[in-house]
Amino acid sequence: MTPLRRWFPLFLAAGLVIAACGWLFRLRLGGGDLYPPYSSMRADALGTRAIYEALERIPGLQVEREHRPVERLAARRRLVLLAGLEWQAWQRIPADELAALNAAAASGARVVLAFRADLNREERDERGRRVDPEEDEEAKAERKKREEAAEKREKRRRPGLRPSERTELTTAWGVELKHRWLLSRQTGAQRTPEAETTLPAEAPWKSDLYFAPADASGWRVLYRRAGEPVLIEKSVGQGSLVLMGDAFCLSNESVHLNRVTELIAWLVGDHHRVVFLESPLGVLQETGVGHLARSYGLHGAFALCVLLGLLYAWRQGVAFLPPVEPLERGGEVALAYEPTAGFTALLRRSVDRAALLGACVAEWRRGRRVGLTPASAERLESVWKAHDPKKPLSATYNALVRALKPR
Repeated sequence: MTPLRRWFPLFLAAGLVIAACGWLFRLRLGGGDLYPPYSSMRADALGTRAIYEALERIPGLQVEREHRPVERLAARRRLVLLAGLEWQAWQRIPADELAALNAAAASGARVVLAFRADLNREERDERGRRVDPEEDEEAKAERKKREEAAEKREKRRRPGLRPSERTELTTAWGVELKHRWLLSRQTGAQRTPEAETTLPAEAPWKSDLYFAPADASGWRVLYRRAGEPVLIEKSVGQGSLVLMGDAFCLSNESVHLNRVTELIAWLVGDHHRVVFLESPLGVLQETGVGHLARSYGLHGAFALCVLLGLLYAWRQGVAFLPPVEPLERGGEVALAYEPTAGFTALLRRSVDRAALLGACVAEWRRGRRVGLTPASAERLESVWKAHDPKKPLSATYNALVRALKPR
Protein backbone atom coordinates (compact mmCIF):
# COMPACT_ATOMS: atom_id res chain seq x y z
CA MET A 1 0.00 0.00 0.00
CA THR A 2 1.38 3.39 -0.98
CA PRO A 3 1.79 6.09 1.72
CA LEU A 4 -0.86 8.25 0.05
CA ARG A 5 -3.46 5.51 0.28
CA ARG A 6 -2.48 4.77 3.87
CA TRP A 7 -2.89 8.41 5.02
CA PHE A 8 -5.87 9.35 2.85
CA PRO A 9 -8.59 7.86 5.15
CA LEU A 10 -7.10 9.71 8.14
CA PHE A 11 -7.10 13.05 6.33
CA LEU A 12 -10.63 12.41 5.06
CA ALA A 13 -11.92 11.63 8.56
CA ALA A 14 -10.23 14.73 9.99
CA GLY A 15 -11.78 16.89 7.26
CA LEU A 16 -15.24 15.49 7.94
CA VAL A 17 -14.90 16.12 11.69
CA ILE A 18 -13.79 19.72 11.11
CA ALA A 19 -16.65 20.31 8.67
CA ALA A 20 -19.19 18.86 11.13
CA CYS A 21 -17.89 21.00 14.01
CA GLY A 22 -18.02 24.11 11.80
CA TRP A 23 -21.57 23.33 10.75
CA LEU A 24 -22.70 22.86 14.37
CA PHE A 25 -20.98 26.06 15.46
CA ARG A 26 -22.55 28.00 12.60
CA LEU A 27 -25.93 26.53 13.47
CA ARG A 28 -25.59 27.64 17.10
CA LEU A 29 -24.51 31.12 16.05
CA GLY A 30 -27.34 31.34 13.52
CA GLY A 31 -29.88 30.57 16.22
CA GLY A 32 -28.16 32.98 18.58
CA ASP A 33 -28.69 30.92 21.75
CA LEU A 34 -25.01 31.39 22.53
CA TYR A 35 -25.75 35.05 23.28
CA PRO A 36 -27.47 36.36 26.43
CA PRO A 37 -31.22 37.09 26.54
CA TYR A 38 -32.36 40.28 24.79
CA SER A 39 -29.26 40.39 22.62
CA SER A 40 -29.84 41.67 19.09
CA MET A 41 -27.82 38.71 17.78
CA ARG A 42 -30.18 36.16 19.33
CA ALA A 43 -32.87 34.80 17.00
CA ASP A 44 -34.98 32.76 19.42
CA ALA A 45 -37.86 34.02 21.57
CA LEU A 46 -35.56 35.63 24.14
CA GLY A 47 -33.63 37.83 21.69
CA THR A 48 -34.30 41.16 19.97
CA ARG A 49 -32.99 40.25 16.54
CA ALA A 50 -36.41 40.58 14.90
CA ILE A 51 -36.64 44.29 15.76
CA TYR A 52 -33.03 44.82 14.72
CA GLU A 53 -33.56 43.29 11.27
CA ALA A 54 -36.94 44.99 10.84
CA LEU A 55 -35.43 48.41 11.53
CA GLU A 56 -32.59 47.62 9.12
CA ARG A 57 -35.08 47.37 6.26
CA ILE A 58 -36.48 50.86 6.81
CA PRO A 59 -35.03 53.21 4.16
CA GLY A 60 -32.97 56.04 5.59
CA LEU A 61 -32.54 54.37 8.99
CA GLN A 62 -29.07 53.21 10.01
CA VAL A 63 -29.02 50.36 12.55
CA GLU A 64 -25.88 49.10 14.25
CA ARG A 65 -24.61 47.21 17.28
CA GLU A 66 -22.28 48.69 19.86
CA HIS A 67 -19.99 46.29 21.73
CA ARG A 68 -17.83 48.82 23.52
CA PRO A 69 -18.39 49.53 27.25
CA VAL A 70 -21.11 51.97 28.26
CA GLU A 71 -18.58 54.55 29.45
CA ARG A 72 -17.25 54.80 25.87
CA LEU A 73 -20.66 55.61 24.39
CA ALA A 74 -20.37 58.48 21.93
CA ALA A 75 -22.54 61.59 22.40
CA ARG A 76 -24.56 61.66 19.14
CA ARG A 77 -28.13 62.21 18.13
CA ARG A 78 -29.63 58.72 17.80
CA LEU A 79 -31.71 56.08 19.57
CA VAL A 80 -29.67 54.06 22.07
CA LEU A 81 -31.31 50.81 23.22
CA LEU A 82 -30.15 49.03 26.35
CA ALA A 83 -32.51 46.06 26.47
CA GLY A 84 -32.67 43.21 28.98
CA LEU A 85 -30.98 44.96 31.91
CA GLU A 86 -31.15 43.46 35.39
CA TRP A 87 -32.72 46.17 37.51
CA GLN A 88 -30.91 45.11 40.72
CA ALA A 89 -27.55 45.92 39.14
CA TRP A 90 -28.77 49.34 37.94
CA GLN A 91 -29.96 50.77 41.23
CA ARG A 92 -26.44 52.17 41.62
CA ILE A 93 -24.70 53.30 38.42
CA PRO A 94 -20.91 53.75 38.01
CA ALA A 95 -20.02 57.40 37.64
CA ASP A 96 -18.35 56.99 34.24
CA GLU A 97 -21.33 55.13 32.78
CA LEU A 98 -23.72 57.71 34.24
CA ALA A 99 -21.73 60.53 32.67
CA ALA A 100 -21.74 58.79 29.27
CA LEU A 101 -25.52 58.23 29.32
CA ASN A 102 -26.21 61.83 30.39
CA ALA A 103 -23.89 63.18 27.71
CA ALA A 104 -25.57 61.07 25.04
CA ALA A 105 -29.03 62.25 26.08
CA ALA A 106 -27.94 65.89 26.28
CA SER A 107 -26.59 65.70 22.71
CA GLY A 108 -30.02 64.76 21.34
CA ALA A 109 -30.09 60.99 21.77
CA ARG A 110 -33.00 59.06 23.23
CA VAL A 111 -31.48 56.60 25.70
CA VAL A 112 -33.82 53.70 26.49
CA LEU A 113 -33.14 51.46 29.48
CA ALA A 114 -35.45 48.43 29.24
CA PHE A 115 -35.26 46.08 32.22
CA ARG A 116 -36.01 42.39 32.05
CA ALA A 117 -38.70 40.75 34.13
CA ASP A 118 -37.51 39.14 37.37
CA LEU A 119 -40.28 36.65 38.00
CA ASN A 120 -38.21 34.44 40.31
CA ARG A 121 -37.31 37.26 42.71
CA GLU A 122 -33.77 36.05 43.14
CA GLU A 123 -31.73 37.42 45.98
CA ARG A 124 -28.94 39.82 45.02
CA ASP A 125 -25.89 41.31 46.71
CA GLU A 126 -25.03 44.98 47.03
CA ARG A 127 -23.83 45.03 43.40
CA GLY A 128 -26.94 43.37 41.99
CA ARG A 129 -25.39 39.96 41.41
CA ARG A 130 -27.32 36.76 42.05
CA VAL A 131 -26.83 35.16 45.44
CA ASP A 132 -27.76 31.64 46.48
CA PRO A 133 -30.41 31.97 49.24
CA GLU A 134 -29.08 28.79 50.91
CA GLU A 135 -25.50 30.10 50.99
CA ASP A 136 -24.08 29.98 54.51
CA GLU A 137 -21.69 32.47 56.13
CA GLU A 138 -18.62 30.42 55.28
CA ALA A 139 -19.58 30.26 51.60
CA LYS A 140 -20.27 34.01 51.55
CA ALA A 141 -16.85 34.73 53.04
CA GLU A 142 -15.20 32.46 50.48
CA ARG A 143 -17.07 34.13 47.61
CA LYS A 144 -16.09 37.58 48.86
CA LYS A 145 -12.46 36.48 49.11
CA ARG A 146 -12.52 35.26 45.49
CA GLU A 147 -14.03 38.55 44.32
CA GLU A 148 -11.35 40.55 46.12
CA ALA A 149 -8.63 38.38 44.61
CA ALA A 150 -10.11 38.90 41.13
CA GLU A 151 -10.15 42.67 41.66
CA LYS A 152 -6.50 42.61 42.74
CA ARG A 153 -5.54 40.63 39.65
CA GLU A 154 -7.37 43.14 37.48
CA LYS A 155 -5.54 46.02 39.13
CA ARG A 156 -2.17 44.31 38.55
CA ARG A 157 -3.07 43.69 34.94
CA ARG A 158 -4.20 47.30 34.43
CA PRO A 159 -2.24 49.40 36.96
CA GLY A 160 -3.96 52.68 36.07
CA LEU A 161 -7.47 51.28 36.61
CA ARG A 162 -9.45 52.58 39.53
CA PRO A 163 -12.92 51.29 40.40
CA SER A 164 -15.52 53.86 39.44
CA GLU A 165 -17.68 55.26 42.18
CA ARG A 166 -21.32 54.29 42.03
CA THR A 167 -24.16 56.77 42.26
CA GLU A 168 -27.63 55.98 43.49
CA LEU A 169 -30.23 56.22 40.74
CA THR A 170 -32.39 58.25 43.09
CA THR A 171 -29.65 60.84 43.41
CA ALA A 172 -28.61 60.80 39.75
CA TRP A 173 -32.00 60.85 38.02
CA GLY A 174 -34.52 61.33 40.78
CA VAL A 175 -36.22 57.97 40.39
CA GLU A 176 -36.27 54.79 42.46
CA LEU A 177 -36.65 51.24 41.17
CA LYS A 178 -39.14 49.18 43.14
CA HIS A 179 -40.48 45.66 42.85
CA ARG A 180 -43.66 44.06 44.16
CA TRP A 181 -46.62 42.02 42.96
CA LEU A 182 -48.56 44.17 40.49
CA LEU A 183 -52.06 42.73 40.45
CA SER A 184 -54.43 44.14 37.87
CA ARG A 185 -57.43 43.04 35.87
CA GLN A 186 -55.67 44.17 32.69
CA THR A 187 -53.06 41.83 31.30
CA GLY A 188 -50.70 44.59 30.14
CA ALA A 189 -49.70 48.17 30.87
CA GLN A 190 -52.20 50.97 30.26
CA ARG A 191 -51.44 54.26 28.55
CA THR A 192 -51.79 57.36 30.73
CA PRO A 193 -53.70 60.51 29.69
CA GLU A 194 -50.48 62.54 29.50
CA ALA A 195 -48.95 60.19 26.94
CA GLU A 196 -49.17 60.73 23.19
CA THR A 197 -52.30 59.40 21.57
CA THR A 198 -50.21 57.72 18.89
CA LEU A 199 -49.05 55.20 21.47
CA PRO A 200 -51.08 51.98 21.83
CA ALA A 201 -53.68 51.99 24.57
CA GLU A 202 -52.21 48.81 26.04
CA ALA A 203 -48.78 47.20 25.81
CA PRO A 204 -47.88 43.60 26.73
CA TRP A 205 -46.24 43.59 30.16
CA LYS A 206 -44.94 40.76 32.34
CA SER A 207 -42.65 42.43 34.86
CA ASP A 208 -43.54 43.56 38.38
CA LEU A 209 -40.91 46.29 38.35
CA TYR A 210 -42.15 49.85 38.65
CA PHE A 211 -40.69 53.32 39.20
CA ALA A 212 -41.15 55.88 41.92
CA PRO A 213 -40.17 59.30 40.51
CA ALA A 214 -39.31 62.01 43.00
CA ASP A 215 -41.36 65.18 43.11
CA ALA A 216 -40.33 67.82 40.57
CA SER A 217 -37.84 65.38 39.01
CA GLY A 218 -39.18 65.98 35.50
CA TRP A 219 -40.30 62.43 34.79
CA ARG A 220 -43.40 61.95 32.64
CA VAL A 221 -45.41 58.76 33.16
CA LEU A 222 -46.49 57.16 29.88
CA TYR A 223 -47.72 53.74 31.03
CA ARG A 224 -49.00 52.35 34.30
CA ARG A 225 -49.70 48.87 35.54
CA ALA A 226 -51.83 48.32 38.61
CA GLY A 227 -51.61 52.08 39.15
CA GLU A 228 -47.79 52.13 39.26
CA PRO A 229 -45.56 53.82 36.66
CA VAL A 230 -43.82 51.25 34.45
CA LEU A 231 -42.71 53.39 31.49
CA ILE A 232 -41.47 56.94 32.09
CA GLU A 233 -39.58 59.59 30.15
CA LYS A 234 -37.46 62.56 31.16
CA SER A 235 -36.06 65.32 28.96
CA VAL A 236 -32.31 65.86 29.26
CA GLY A 237 -30.80 68.62 27.16
CA GLN A 238 -31.75 68.04 23.52
CA GLY A 239 -32.65 64.39 24.11
CA SER A 240 -34.38 62.25 26.70
CA LEU A 241 -34.09 59.27 29.01
CA VAL A 242 -36.67 56.48 28.85
CA LEU A 243 -37.06 53.81 31.54
CA MET A 244 -39.08 50.70 30.72
CA GLY A 245 -39.93 48.27 33.51
CA ASP A 246 -40.22 45.41 31.03
CA ALA A 247 -38.28 44.70 27.83
CA PHE A 248 -40.73 42.03 26.70
CA CYS A 249 -42.31 44.24 24.06
CA LEU A 250 -38.89 44.43 22.35
CA SER A 251 -38.35 40.67 22.28
CA ASN A 252 -38.78 38.34 19.32
CA GLU A 253 -41.63 36.60 21.12
CA SER A 254 -43.59 39.83 21.45
CA VAL A 255 -42.96 40.73 17.81
CA HIS A 256 -44.32 37.35 16.78
CA LEU A 257 -47.33 37.11 19.12
CA ASN A 258 -48.29 40.60 20.26
CA ARG A 259 -46.30 43.30 18.56
CA VAL A 260 -46.64 46.96 19.53
CA THR A 261 -45.49 48.74 16.39
CA GLU A 262 -46.68 52.15 17.55
CA LEU A 263 -44.55 51.99 20.70
CA ILE A 264 -41.43 51.00 18.76
CA ALA A 265 -42.12 53.77 16.23
CA TRP A 266 -42.42 56.26 19.10
CA LEU A 267 -39.08 55.09 20.52
CA VAL A 268 -37.37 55.61 17.16
CA GLY A 269 -39.06 58.97 16.62
CA ASP A 270 -37.27 61.24 14.14
CA HIS A 271 -33.87 59.68 14.69
CA HIS A 272 -31.99 58.34 11.69
CA ARG A 273 -29.68 56.05 13.64
CA VAL A 274 -30.46 53.23 16.07
CA VAL A 275 -27.82 51.60 18.26
CA PHE A 276 -28.32 48.34 20.15
CA LEU A 277 -25.90 48.43 23.08
CA GLU A 278 -24.64 44.88 23.70
CA SER A 279 -21.98 45.52 26.34
CA PRO A 280 -24.38 45.67 29.34
CA LEU A 281 -25.39 42.11 28.45
CA GLY A 282 -21.79 40.93 28.56
CA VAL A 283 -21.12 40.93 24.80
CA LEU A 284 -18.00 43.10 24.69
CA GLN A 285 -15.76 44.02 21.83
CA GLU A 286 -12.75 41.74 21.37
CA THR A 287 -9.27 43.23 21.14
CA GLY A 288 -7.17 40.15 20.41
CA VAL A 289 -5.35 39.01 17.29
CA GLY A 290 -8.32 36.92 16.17
CA HIS A 291 -10.63 39.95 16.23
CA LEU A 292 -8.16 42.03 14.22
CA ALA A 293 -7.77 39.22 11.69
CA ARG A 294 -11.54 39.01 11.23
CA SER A 295 -11.85 42.80 11.03
CA TYR A 296 -9.28 43.07 8.24
CA GLY A 297 -10.45 39.99 6.34
CA LEU A 298 -7.39 37.81 6.92
CA HIS A 299 -9.37 34.57 6.74
CA GLY A 300 -7.70 33.60 3.47
CA ALA A 301 -4.20 34.23 4.82
CA PHE A 302 -4.92 32.14 7.89
CA ALA A 303 -6.32 29.30 5.77
CA LEU A 304 -3.24 29.47 3.53
CA CYS A 305 -0.91 29.20 6.55
CA VAL A 306 -2.84 26.18 7.79
CA LEU A 307 -2.63 24.58 4.34
CA LEU A 308 1.12 25.18 4.14
CA GLY A 309 1.55 23.66 7.60
CA LEU A 310 -0.40 20.57 6.59
CA LEU A 311 1.62 20.21 3.40
CA TYR A 312 4.88 20.51 5.36
CA ALA A 313 3.74 17.87 7.85
CA TRP A 314 2.70 15.62 4.99
CA ARG A 315 6.06 16.12 3.26
CA GLN A 316 7.89 15.20 6.45
CA GLY A 317 5.79 12.11 7.12
CA VAL A 318 5.26 10.73 3.61
CA ALA A 319 7.92 9.90 0.98
CA PHE A 320 6.74 11.24 -2.37
CA LEU A 321 9.42 9.26 -4.30
CA PRO A 322 8.95 5.47 -4.51
CA PRO A 323 11.43 3.41 -2.46
CA VAL A 324 14.51 2.19 -4.35
CA GLU A 325 14.52 -1.58 -4.66
CA PRO A 326 17.80 -3.61 -4.60
CA LEU A 327 19.29 -3.61 -8.07
CA GLU A 328 19.26 -6.85 -9.93
CA ARG A 329 21.83 -7.83 -12.53
CA GLY A 330 21.09 -6.08 -15.76
CA GLY A 331 18.50 -3.78 -14.17
CA GLU A 332 18.32 0.01 -14.25
CA VAL A 333 20.79 1.93 -12.12
CA ALA A 334 19.53 4.67 -9.76
CA LEU A 335 22.15 7.33 -9.05
CA ALA A 336 22.34 8.27 -5.37
CA TYR A 337 23.30 11.69 -4.13
CA GLU A 338 26.88 10.66 -3.23
CA PRO A 339 30.27 11.72 -4.62
CA THR A 340 31.04 8.16 -5.79
CA ALA A 341 27.56 7.51 -7.20
CA GLY A 342 28.65 8.02 -10.83
CA PHE A 343 31.70 5.77 -10.55
CA THR A 344 29.66 3.04 -8.87
CA ALA A 345 27.02 3.19 -11.59
CA LEU A 346 29.72 3.03 -14.28
CA LEU A 347 31.22 -0.09 -12.74
CA ARG A 348 27.85 -1.79 -12.46
CA ARG A 349 27.10 -1.15 -16.13
CA SER A 350 30.58 -2.03 -17.54
CA VAL A 351 32.06 -4.73 -15.32
CA ASP A 352 30.45 -8.03 -14.43
CA ARG A 353 30.35 -9.02 -10.79
CA ALA A 354 32.56 -12.10 -11.30
CA ALA A 355 35.20 -10.08 -13.20
CA LEU A 356 35.18 -7.08 -10.84
CA LEU A 357 38.06 -8.16 -8.59
CA GLY A 358 40.19 -9.21 -11.59
CA ALA A 359 39.67 -5.78 -13.18
CA CYS A 360 40.77 -4.15 -9.94
CA VAL A 361 44.01 -6.24 -9.82
CA ALA A 362 44.73 -5.43 -13.48
CA GLU A 363 44.37 -1.71 -12.80
CA TRP A 364 46.60 -2.08 -9.75
CA ARG A 365 49.33 -3.75 -11.81
CA ARG A 366 49.41 -0.80 -14.24
CA GLY A 367 49.97 1.74 -11.50
CA ARG A 368 51.63 -0.30 -8.74
CA ARG A 369 55.10 1.24 -9.13
CA VAL A 370 54.16 4.36 -7.23
CA GLY A 371 55.22 4.04 -3.57
CA LEU A 372 55.16 0.23 -3.49
CA THR A 373 57.94 -2.13 -2.37
CA PRO A 374 58.78 -5.31 -4.36
CA ALA A 375 58.02 -7.45 -1.31
CA SER A 376 54.45 -6.14 -1.07
CA ALA A 377 53.92 -6.73 -4.79
CA GLU A 378 55.15 -10.32 -4.50
CA ARG A 379 52.88 -11.00 -1.54
CA LEU A 380 49.83 -9.62 -3.42
CA GLU A 381 50.66 -11.70 -6.54
CA SER A 382 50.97 -14.84 -4.45
CA VAL A 383 47.65 -14.16 -2.69
CA TRP A 384 45.95 -13.49 -6.03
CA LYS A 385 47.26 -16.70 -7.61
CA ALA A 386 46.22 -18.74 -4.57
CA HIS A 387 42.72 -17.26 -4.13
CA ASP A 388 39.66 -19.47 -4.42
CA PRO A 389 37.03 -18.07 -6.88
CA LYS A 390 34.27 -19.70 -4.82
CA LYS A 391 35.05 -17.61 -1.77
CA PRO A 392 33.22 -14.29 -1.29
CA LEU A 393 34.75 -11.32 -3.03
CA SER A 394 35.00 -9.45 0.24
CA ALA A 395 37.26 -12.16 1.77
CA THR A 396 39.62 -12.12 -1.22
CA TYR A 397 39.66 -8.32 -1.26
CA ASN A 398 40.56 -8.15 2.44
CA ALA A 399 43.39 -10.67 1.90
CA LEU A 400 44.80 -8.56 -0.94
CA VAL A 401 44.68 -5.42 1.21
CA ARG A 402 46.52 -7.18 4.07
CA ALA A 403 49.23 -8.32 1.63
CA LEU A 404 49.93 -4.72 0.62
CA LYS A 405 50.44 -3.47 4.18
CA PRO A 406 54.06 -3.07 5.16
CA ARG A 407 55.41 -5.60 7.69
